[in-house]
Amino acid sequence: MPLGFNQPEPMANLPIYYTDYTKEQAEQANLAFDHAVKQYLCHWIEQGTLPGAERNLEADIDTEEFIEQGALRSFFKHHTDALERLLLEEDIARHLLRPNSQVFFDPDAYEPLLARFEKRIYNVAAHREHLEVPFRYSPTSRQGAYGDSVGLDEMPAGEAKEDIGYYFGTRRSDTTALNVLARHLRREAVFFTTLPILVVTEGYMEESLRTIRNATEQLRKEGSQSLHCFLVQRRHAADDRHLGAALLLMNPQQPDRPQRVLFCDTLKPNGRPPWMAKFKRYIDAVFPQPTGVSAASEQVEDAGLNLQRLHDGVPVRHQDIDCAFYTASIVRALIQIAKVSPELIISGPLDKLMGQMTERIPEYFEQANVARAPEVVREVNVIRRWQTGQEALLDIQQRTLSTLPILMPTHSEQDHSVWASGEQSSPGMDIPSAA
Repeated sequence: MPLGFNQPEPMANLPIYYTDYTKEQAEQANLAFDHAVKQYLCHWIEQGTLPGAERNLEADIDTEEFIEQGALRSFFKHHTDALERLLLEEDIARHLLRPNSQVFFDPDAYEPLLARFEKRIYNVAAHREHLEVPFRYSPTSRQGAYGDSVGLDEMPAGEAKEDIGYYFGTRRSDTTALNVLARHLRREAVFFTTLPILVVTEGYMEESLRTIRNATEQLRKEGSQSLHCFLVQRRHAADDRHLGAALLLMNPQQPDRPQRVLFCDTLKPNGRPPWMAKFKRYIDAVFPQPTGVSAASEQVEDAGLNLQRLHDGVPVRHQDIDCAFYTASIVRALIQIAKVSPELIISGPLDKLMGQMTERIPEYFEQANVARAPEVVREVNVIRRWQTGQEALLDIQQRTLSTLPILMPTHSEQDHSVWASGEQSSPGMDIPSAA
């Protein structure tokens, strides 16, 4: 069967609960995967492709022992396309690209049960730019000599400490993950009716706002008379990992002041979004007003949703570090509203707009303004984390396949071939249906 067949299920087709895939099934699949990787490394060594220093090392130890230890890291060291090569191996690619329905997640921390060499692949690949598989790799401080993830029980006494980088469900969204989400939003905004929609996902929040002002000034120079809806999903600053979303309605004839501004945070403890003051400072810095004129920040409306849960006393493994997914859902919902009900964006009451927005986020809301249970939200985000990694791996695989004009053999003439022609569709990261 050709590579590329194992496309992730669109989230719209996924129930909001975990499957009955058992730990025993996962362990068997992991053993088979480790065997496939070791066979690949064995062949790599036998073909004489191992560089001199490693050959000398291998001469001093048993080949099997070398494969169990440093062979994978050596493979990545001497091949700039190491991950791409592995994704051309059918048995290896099938496992790395498996859907969440074929993963066993720990029922407490939702930690996926990964194969030993699978963890190594993610960890070693993450040392190279653009090869990070979101959420699946451990920080360098948690990696051992051969690329293994170092568990808490393996750390020296007194140094064992849980942190958000330790768990799959609490690792922060990296650049690759944000790029995947940004692509979905740009696709969502492609077709519009009467209100042009532009998505800004570059830079930090203040830089994004400046991009909007510059774009609006350019629209004025081009003679545009139409209102434009700009949507932002970005981190607030280089020293602030929290992500926020915003909507700015801009009149090209008045680029110095937005016509409407919505700030969409995902945290509202005691009804107050803690990043509101910072956002208002950004607005006033980008859109300063003359003396005697009210500040642009005075028209900022609070369109935030109290979805994210970060509480003192909550175990690290249960912390909610999913602002990237929340803000992506918010922006997607606002894009949909701008398409079908532009009047709501232009002048609609905030409460009606918020009702429409939450109706369009069924992964987190049962109905308008009624949030799902935290446990359900948690599971949705774990699914989205796994699928984001799937999409990142598929991107790498498809870029590699696109450079191959014909069917090419894998590591031996007897092994399966890879399908190197035909366009592969991208996986969906759409909203899940209601449970």
